[in-house]
Amino acid sequence: MKIEKFTIEYYEEIVTLWRKAGINVGSSDTLEEIDKILRRNPGLFLIGKIDNKVISVVIGGFDGRRGYVHHLAVDPDYQKKGYGRKIMDELIEKFRKIGVHKIHLFIEKYNKEVVDFYKNLGWEIRDDLIMMSYIPDKNLYKIRI
Repeated sequence: MKIEKFTIEYYEEIVTLWRKAGINVGSSDTLEEIDKILRRNPGLFLIGKIDNKVISVVIGGFDGRRGYVHHLAVDPDYQKKGYGRKIMDELIEKFRKIGVHKIHLFIEKYNKEVVDFYKNLGWEIRDDLIMMSYIPDKNLYKIRI
């Protein structure tokens, strides 16, 4: 698998991949919103390709202190072959190079397989935090697009 920086021309492919992999695609995943995070974190938004087909994607975000992992997906036809680990290793190396001390990610509770994937990569479940969300504009936020 060849890992490259994401460019907006792959937008439709990654949305299709996310859906195929079971990731909920919502209002923060529109073309405009994806373009925003791409411009803010251009070197942290990665795709993995085999024979010019996008088979994996991960969005890395950096807020100036912490790193965040969003929407890691591997095409189900290519899962369990080390591609998820490979693209995460690349993202973590990029985080190291910019001085990130700690990286966070969010997993929906029902998704035990994803929890197990990250545990196998050395991630730890935090039970000392409560995640809370606030929606400032209910007209803007939509669960799915």
